[in-house]
Amino acid sequence: MKRENVYAAVIGGGAAGLMCAIHAAEKHPEKRVVIIEKADRVGKKLLVTGNGRCNLSHIEADAESYHGEGSQAVINILFKKYSADRVQEEFRALGLLTHDDIEGRVYPLSNQASSVLDVLRMKLSALNVEELCGEQIQGLQKSAKGYEIYTAEGRICAEKVVIATGGRSDYAGRESGSRELLRMLGLSTVKATPSLSPVKVKSEVTRSLKGVRALARVSLIQNGQTVRSERGELQFAEGALSGICVFNLSREANRLGGEIAVNLLPDYDENTVMKELTARVQRTCAAQEIFIGMFHKAVGLALLKASGIKPSTLCKDISDKEIKSLSRHITDWRFPCEINRDFRKAQVTAGGVSLSEIDPHTFESRKHKGLYLIGEALDIDGDCGGYNLQFAFASGMCAGDSL
Repeated sequence: MKRENVYAAVIGGGAAGLMCAIHAAEKHPEKRVVIIEKADRVGKKLLVTGNGRCNLSHIEADAESYHGEGSQAVINILFKKYSADRVQEEFRALGLLTHDDIEGRVYPLSNQASSVLDVLRMKLSALNVEELCGEQIQGLQKSAKGYEIYTAEGRICAEKVVIATGGRSDYAGRESGSRELLRMLGLSTVKATPSLSPVKVKSEVTRSLKGVRALARVSLIQNGQTVRSERGELQFAEGALSGICVFNLSREANRLGGEIAVNLLPDYDENTVMKELTARVQRTCAAQEIFIGMFHKAVGLALLKASGIKPSTLCKDISDKEIKSLSRHITDWRFPCEINRDFRKAQVTAGGVSLSEIDPHTFESRKHKGLYLIGEALDIDGDCGGYNLQFAFASGMCAGDSL
């Protein structure tokens, strides 16, 4: 069996792993650093982030935008040194020009995710970091001088190991292999859940609304309590609700279910909506005409169906009770959620190694000296808008500097 000796082995060639390898090689230019990646090339998921534009950070990234037990304390420590500004400075030093949009999301000036991967790989090449692609990890164990990593190609002996294998959200729903590695090392993990994904709902109307978008406020209701509310563009899909505002509810909705309450007129209260509908009923003929100039036609028809009103019903025959029902559906339309374990449409995996297992100043394992865990391998995930890549790059920089 072929045997190789290296100083540091980074398992996983995603955003966190690539940045970590760069910093490790910069700190120790005389030592051998390798990236072990099971795919045929590194950075494949990075290329599809941000719809191919790579939303690499957010200028307002702070602890409030992250989730996972103990995540806010870890982020507060990490971002003192590796803030969003620091990540942008890092990329400028690598040759990448960036810009931020009106929402604070940071993109490469080229608006091409390939630009981000290209500058990272160019730096890795300049630092002589090796990319060992197509390598599936079959075993990992501690040794007298560090760790032994077993692959189909042979054995790699490393003084330091970084687990940057990510989660299960690889756009195919495949298991990354990280969970098995973590089990080999006896690390405590939090069950994986898809996050930043559409939310599956039980509803008869979503099929007729497939592809329709509407400005709305969406709220996740669990056990009668509002867990979180978001405002933005809601997208209807067959059997699901989608859009960034829904993505930010998906972590808890996928895990525990509940209901999503949709307010299609977030700037109006129910009484104001009732007055508006009453006026519209008085000046229109048939029920299907009530929402002209107000909502997409398909949304109007779905609201009528949800309230038990036929579109052909004459407005003079619509009762006050039915107007109240319409008003309630407009301001508080309920969609029961289904618990979801499908990772295929998830951008991020919630869950991973418990944050109590790592030193937040270095991202080194508290149980195993010389072992580091970064990015999605940890039980920490952010909101939609560049927060997850910000954490990936920041945790990679921190671990790389700490090796």
